[in-house]
Amino acid sequence: MDVRRFWMQWVVMLGILLVFSHSAAAKEPSSWKVNILPQDKAVGVAVDDVITMTFSGAIQLKNSRDITDKSWLSLVQLVDEKKKKVAFAVKWNDSAKSLVIDPVGNLEAGKTYRVTLLAKKLKDARGELNPELSVAFATKAPVDNIAPQAVILPGHGAKQVKSGEKVTLQFAEEVALVSGETLSSKTAGKLVRVTDEQGRAVPHTVTWNKSKRTLTVKPKGKWQPHTSYHVHLVGGLLQDRAGNANNSQSSSFTSGAK
Repeated sequence: MDVRRFWMQWVVMLGILLVFSHSAAAKEPSSWKVNILPQDKAVGVAVDDVITMTFSGAIQLKNSRDITDKSWLSLVQLVDEKKKKVAFAVKWNDSAKSLVIDPVGNLEAGKTYRVTLLAKKLKDARGELNPELSVAFATKAPVDNIAPQAVILPGHGAKQVKSGEKVTLQFAEEVALVSGETLSSKTAGKLVRVTDEQGRAVPHTVTWNKSKRTLTVKPKGKWQPHTSYHVHLVGGLLQDRAGNANNSQSSSFTSGAK
């Protein structure tokens, strides 16, 4: 009876030890620690930045071969926001356990990218295969430093312009008055000056079409026949959404017969 009790107690203790050992093994954290830069969800990343992966310990390919620069091309993936693969070059520093990923050409501004270390491609000193590791980041939005410019019609040097023809100045982007006033037909008159070949001011009206981003200039009356006219868009009075002020623009044309 004592022997049976002894064996039962021994079996129970063995079971408890197995449970604890299994629990400890299950809770043992992965040894894979990789520092990836840019960090996940980083924004404002420069378009010419490189991506780095720094490993906490020695690693090798899962087939136990040493890692080379070439081998990394099948271990890492870089894609854009449309999941299109982005070409890159790599440089592996084995002593520092650091990988530099250099996209071919600059990344696009204002776009999101994801870099991924594919799963089960590498193993550490304990023989543990790597999990998939991935970060996404966004590049810095493009900077608009181009002044708004108008396309003026009739074009510079045009001849035989009809006596009742309008002059249009159309912008490719939204513009507003630098002063903060609302741009409208009531406030657009100061934006355009018209003179004749003698340099005399020509009475005219200026209207603004917001949807077409167009200033329309009409003479009060008609253009005089066989006369040269000079249309001048005053600089520094308009600005785009980025705050770039417009430069002065000029165009000349010659009217035809009546």
